[in-house]
Amino acid sequence: MILSTDSTANLPKEYYEKYNIHMIPMQINLDDKTYNDLSADLPIDDYYQKMRDGSTPTTSQINEFRAREYLEDLLKTGEDILHISFSSALSGTTSTMKRLAEEYNEKNKNKIIVIDSLNAASGEGLLVLKAHDLIEEGKNIDEVAKEISSLIPYSCSYFTVEQLKYLVRGGRVSKVSGMIGSLLNIKPILRVDEQGRLVSYKKIISRKKAINELANICKEKISDKKYVFINHAVCLEDAQKLASLLKESIGVEAVITDLTQVIGCHTGPGLLALFFFGKEK
Repeated sequence: MILSTDSTANLPKEYYEKYNIHMIPMQINLDDKTYNDLSADLPIDDYYQKMRDGSTPTTSQINEFRAREYLEDLLKTGEDILHISFSSALSGTTSTMKRLAEEYNEKNKNKIIVIDSLNAASGEGLLVLKAHDLIEEGKNIDEVAKEISSLIPYSCSYFTVEQLKYLVRGGRVSKVSGMIGSLLNIKPILRVDEQGRLVSYKKIISRKKAINELANICKEKISDKKYVFINHAVCLEDAQKLASLLKESIGVEAVITDLTQVIGCHTGPGLLALFFFGKEK
């Protein structure tokens, strides 16, 4: 069986080879050029500095041509394909992948199952790693797909941002709320909800308190300490502070990763996000 995902799963780059995970990158349009997500041609630090300097990147979903080319290449192996995809509430990529899977399943012996993660960044990545574990246990594609689908409501994603303007630009926060929040130094805690959407969770005053609140949320809700991820957009010290709080309070060793450019396009530099399996969303 082939395990597949897209770049928004935001796993450490070495995990793709280590766990034999196939990945198709999303794409970013910046300064009249198009880049693959995670590409070395667009270094993370340079990318976020361009955003601070006023560049306005945009993203594009995986189109049918690229998706078809990717899936056909995997089908040549003769193995079944389990693909875990970016939230359908945030991108049309899942719809494209599912439609192509239906087409290919009608004429191929090896089948494709596409799972809508209803999540983003390492919240999606958690499900990919869990799928890997289940495959290692010897479960077949239907068994893995069923169990991963049952875990989606427990894949928790919470985050805070340095500036609200990027969420305002993406329509996640109204202009009035963004202006007021900036004036009051509000650092909102947001989460990915049960429908895979970004929604407000709590309003916090100051970055320090927001980091503490992320640690408290994890302490309250976590159910599985094996996989805990912290994603950050050029705010490594804050990520390390959050990791330290988690280790001190609940004994968790969180994996810290850079936020991919595609996700960062909509949240901006300064995003700090926490992902874990919880007792509830």
